Amino acid sequence: MSLLEVRDLYVRYRGHSGAVVTAVAGCNIDVEEGQIVALVGESGCGKSSLGKAAVGLITPAGGSVTFDGAPVEPLGRKARPAPQRRLQMVFQDPFSSLNPRRPIGELIADGIRVAEGHGGKRRSVGECLERVGLSAGIADRFPHQFSGGQRQRIAIARALAADPRCIVADEPISALDASAQASIANLLVDLVADLKVGLLFISHDLSIVRRIADVTTVMYLGKIVERAPSEALWARPAHPYSRGLIGAITEPDGEGRLPDDLPGDVPDPAAPPPGCRFHPRCPIAIPRCAMEEPAFRQLVPGRMAACHLAETVLG
Repeated sequence: MSLLEVRDLYVRYRGHSGAVVTAVAGCNIDVEEGQIVALVGESGCGKSSLGKAAVGLITPAGGSVTFDGAPVEPLGRKARPAPQRRLQMVFQDPFSSLNPRRPIGELIADGIRVAEGHGGKRRSVGECLERVGLSAGIADRFPHQFSGGQRQRIAIARALAADPRCIVADEPISALDASAQASIANLLVDLVADLKVGLLFISHDLSIVRRIADVTTVMYLGKIVERAPSEALWARPAHPYSRGLIGAITEPDGEGRLPDDLPGDVPDPAAPPPGCRFHPRCPIAIPRCAMEEPAFRQLVPGRMAACHLAETVLG
């Protein structure tokens, strides 16, 4: 059994028009101890909804989430079971996730009390700050006194204070400038290596994911469409959507050209297309794609994709 297991997960909510939106539609994800699993896809594909359901911040409409062999209970009026407190989350916007009226030392001390509650390793506030590359002497300052990158380090320090076994990081670098993005990504890699925590890294920045993730899971319009070891996926993507995402990464090509955007627009999640949800944008779609939803199936050991033409895409 994996450290964090998401099975056949559904998340639904009512949109602005009143229509019911299925943001997550039957998704499976596994995160092992000491492993970085990336969840990637365009904005609005359901990544954040899946991450929040995985830590119990929203109640799933169906399916299950287990952490360390026990069901993850949605947060509510009851206190979270002690073992579940070792499942922590780091959010996209560090400023909104840190109470602006409290010194950062107090915020980190909250995490330390969580660790004490489940019998975890107790660290001091100074140790937590130094572990993320900050000085112990800043504990009496307030969140507004720091840069975006420093605030994200503080948020990570607060998560580490709880002595986690698994962290779900929801777009933890997207609100930061380029230099801060790299430093936070490197910090997370180091923490996984040193502390053997599992990390579900949710991002739309594939250039960062390519460099840090052990396994990459690709999500489109609420569905997982591909999962593979990162090196294999980048070398030979098996789904046309994965290929399109990789092809759209802005990297120098030696000739001064920018990559092509994916064709078309993301369909309305309240009314997804029949068959394969990607078929209206797919450059190789056949009539079957519009009529029959492809199964998420194993292609070779360790590689899975939901595409009728996956073997053709792999070549």
